[in-house]
Amino acid sequence: MYLLYLDESGNENDAKDRHFILAGAAVSETKPYFVSRDIEAVQTKHFPGLPPVVFHAADIRSGTGFWRKVEKEKREAVVRDITYVIGAQAAPGMVLFGAVIEKSDRLWGEKAVEYATEQICKRFDTFLVRKYQEEDDPQRGLVIFSEGRFHTRARVWVQGFRELGTQWGGLNNFADIPYFASMKETRLLQVADFVAHALFLLYERRDSSLIRSFLRRFQQKDGILHGLVHYHDRRVACDCPACASRASSGSIGSWISEQLPSIEPGA
Repeated sequence: MYLLYLDESGNENDAKDRHFILAGAAVSETKPYFVSRDIEAVQTKHFPGLPPVVFHAADIRSGTGFWRKVEKEKREAVVRDITYVIGAQAAPGMVLFGAVIEKSDRLWGEKAVEYATEQICKRFDTFLVRKYQEEDDPQRGLVIFSEGRFHTRARVWVQGFRELGTQWGGLNNFADIPYFASMKETRLLQVADFVAHALFLLYERRDSSLIRSFLRRFQQKDGILHGLVHYHDRRVACDCPACASRASSGSIGSWISEQLPSIEPGA
């Protein structure tokens, strides 16, 4: 079984955010222990002896909440270490998924969230189908959302996708209804938070500082980033990684340098 942990970034109803992001990590059923162990090692390195610290990307970078009294250099080192952990995970034990919705008159608010959910569910299901067809590896999937503004509605949407299908076809490999948990309860939702925040930085601000470490972890086949989708006005050319890989297999576009260096853990 694969467990897909999802979180959002960007406010679907606030005009100051041009994008809404739903993203996260799918891990094989034995993988959560090892990912959590690696994240726990980051805490032990920087905050030994403290109760579990929630690694929320936006709070760490802005220095809010717990992080207000943590010096900037340490906060930056923590971010580097978390992104290194995500990038160092081997495929297919962990693969990333993300839907980036550029809000418009057609897709705004709840509709943007529902469309992003539909995109992610279908791409996750397609990934599971390919595991069986191409690798003779039958797998089921379970979606786990971070509790948030829309988690009650998401349960209804996913159940509808399972029963009635999506606009791109049915969902045949989901094991059960979606589940919901607080980010502080599982390190995997903190990973999902980092993935969503990294995508928000890239698409909202053209800041690739976080995504560079793990862009190649998004589900892909034949050089196309199938796990990452960008909904936008098709009349406007886009050279983001998602669009560029579809235009030219293997390309990640001009938003990120073709050279993706291995980023070492923070000192």
